[in-house]
Amino acid sequence: MKKLFNIYLLLIVLFFFTGCTGVRGFLGTIADKLSKKPSTKEPGHTKALPASYYLEKALEYEKNDELQTALFYMQIAGTLNPDSTKIPEKIASLKSTIDHKARQHFTTGVEFCKKRRFKDARKQFLTTLRYAPNHKGALDYLKNRLHPKEYLNYKVKENDTLKDISKKFYKDSSKDFLIAYFNNLKTGEEPVSGTILELPLLGSEFNRPPINIPFELIKAENLLKEKRYREVLDVSEKILEYDRLNKKASDLKNVSCYQIGMELSRQEKYPEVMEMFKKVSPEYQGVEEAIQQATNKELFKAKNLLKQKQYEQVFAVAGKILDYDKSNKAAKDLINTSFCKQGKNLIIRKNYTEALNVLSRADPQYDCVKKTISDVYKAKKKQAEVHYLNGVKHFLNEELQSAIKEWEKALALNPEHKKAKININNARSLLEKLEKVK
Repeated sequence: MKKLFNIYLLLIVLFFFTGCTGVRGFLGTIADKLSKKPSTKEPGHTKALPASYYLEKALEYEKNDELQTALFYMQIAGTLNPDSTKIPEKIASLKSTIDHKARQHFTTGVEFCKKRRFKDARKQFLTTLRYAPNHKGALDYLKNRLHPKEYLNYKVKENDTLKDISKKFYKDSSKDFLIAYFNNLKTGEEPVSGTILELPLLGSEFNRPPINIPFELIKAENLLKEKRYREVLDVSEKILEYDRLNKKASDLKNVSCYQIGMELSRQEKYPEVMEMFKKVSPEYQGVEEAIQQATNKELFKAKNLLKQKQYEQVFAVAGKILDYDKSNKAAKDLINTSFCKQGKNLIIRKNYTEALNVLSRADPQYDCVKKTISDVYKAKKKQAEVHYLNGVKHFLNEELQSAIKEWEKALALNPEHKKAKININNARSLLEKLEKVK
């Protein structure tokens, strides 16, 4: 009996300090389970859940960074298993982590304030309060130091209580402590009718509206029967935003995302297809095959574009594949082959500088890239030799200026062309002598 009393006391205290609306629903469920006394007349009576159940839930929430909820479950586990030595250690570790994260976000918020990045600062202070609801520093910054547009004025009506106002604006009566703090109200003090209160705007990262999860699940299931997959997705994501571990909502999300992805695939909207399929759990039956089919369609499209020499479009299509699958070898091959073909076309047009610029964007480890780069330098040397011989012809015809221009072109293409360098110097020297004679 004493253990049951302790659990009730713990639940009530945690309810007021965490401000978690999900805890209220959970409190009612657990209270019903624990308040039923075993009856000798009913051999099948309901037993209280074991400590291991709450311990497991705590660890799940800890993985998802829901640390206050994790602490809540861990303390219940500790109450049910007072002889455990590990649970108190885990509780202490959770409290330490919560304290560390709260301090970390608070410090970041202060830095943002110094840089006058008030919007970012506000978000950090609100996140601090998510970890530590009574953090004085974060409350002080939110109340006294941020831009006044972060508040909303409210005129208190007759019989209004802080919890009523909190429920009305935040959809959560447990946020009344924030209103009290921001308006210098003492603990337990209610506002006077006609008073103007400043209500801080909390934002979605702190103020999660409570929802009726069972009702929303039924709603989503009915929408699924009608194949209204977009609406199923909206409802399931709303549930998961509030309860990340809800398996039924996860299943509904998987089904809706898969079906939406298949429809987008039929419409050949690859980026949207991949966005949708990536929301589906990898173990969901058929999703890996669907992703592969969608990818194969895009690869086929890119191959046809390559045949048509539409290189920029190849880059766009294959690049989107790599956005979602960085290791896709076929997409990489198509991109690098496009670079090589572009480079070869530029070699034909004798645009060697642009050819090297294009090839510099390719993966240098590809054989075709190495070969095409080598071909560029060979072509440059060959063209340099053409200009060199043209220069010689001009020189023999006593056209010294034209000869120099041709040899300079040869040097630009092949800076190591020794004969061109020597001949330029000789031609210039000869020009100077001729000028003196004149």
